[in-house]
Amino acid sequence: MPRIRRQAPKASAPTHDLGVIAKLGRVNAPKQARSEKRMQDIIQALESLLDGRTFEEITIPDIAARAGCVPASIYARFKDKTSILVALHESIRDRQIARIDESMRLDRHENLSLDESLLLICRGLANHYSRNKNLLRPSYLLGDSEVFERAASNMRHAADRIASVVRQKVKMPADLLDKKVAFATRAIYALLQQRMVFAQVAPGRNMPANDDEMAAELALLFKQIISAAPEGNGASLRR
Repeated sequence: MPRIRRQAPKASAPTHDLGVIAKLGRVNAPKQARSEKRMQDIIQALESLLDGRTFEEITIPDIAARAGCVPASIYARFKDKTSILVALHESIRDRQIARIDESMRLDRHENLSLDESLLLICRGLANHYSRNKNLLRPSYLLGDSEVFERAASNMRHAADRIASVVRQKVKMPADLLDKKVAFATRAIYALLQQRMVFAQVAPGRNMPANDDEMAAELALLFKQIISAAPEGNGASLRR
């Protein structure tokens, strides 16, 4: 029987925040540098495998072979394959929060119009879902409460940051603006998630062909939501 050649993760693979991952209940936190390296290898192995295969197709032996270890080493750190996926999702979520904070710094938007800021924000979110679709799609389809709670926390964080940007450009009572921005943020996240989950199957006609088209439609929808003031409460959008 031919011997399977184990492949180490690519050197360029991003490092995952084990401090964040170790807080997950289903992960056995490493206590030594060697164990930390092994956990990094395992998580990076799954991330690499997801680039060309579905989560369902990937097995623990596949992950072990890519990580350069044996399956027993994986079970010493993770309960099962799903636990590795949840850990990977948590690390990606943490990176995304850092990107949101950077892309929505107020100084980056102070000289932009509302339309320009919304397009920039929506393009960044669309790119995130496209770039990480192989990970995010199976994570959401798990139906895992831990994944959903962290995704919801990420969405709330984005809504808070977007509200800070929009507040510079829209004259509206703060509580009303925050409510509208929160709803608009949930709407664009829902559309991005729908696009990702449906994959190649178009759920409607005239679907955006790429991220730029998707971002333009999302930015328009966002502006329409925050511009549609309730009766008796007009909103003034600064140009």
